[in-house]
Amino acid sequence: MFDQYLISVNPDDNYKITVFGIDIFGFDGRVLDPVCLNPEDPHRVSDQLLRWHFRQSVLANVRGAGEPIFEHDFPPGTDMMKEIREGPYAQERFERELAARFRETV
Repeated sequence: MFDQYLISVNPDDNYKITVFGIDIFGFDGRVLDPVCLNPEDPHRVSDQLLRWHFRQSVLANVRGAGEPIFEHDFPPGTDMMKEIREGPYAQERFERELAARFRETV
């Protein structure tokens, strides 16, 4: 959940946990355990990292709300090009796919 930006910790709001979506575990609104914040511990959680992650989580969840989710796990034997051409946002999807593939080769 953390690496998918569905849950994050805001170090500027008393280390409050924010869940972006359905909170099935009851984490939303809770505060990070103080043991994670001990300044004497070299393995403590970095405020800078938490701040960056929280910002990315907000952006991903706000931006993602209006964008379509495209199917890209086609069953074997499926005509992927036909599915893309006849699906929603065909041109935008094709352009994104080309851009992603060109980035891989550069």
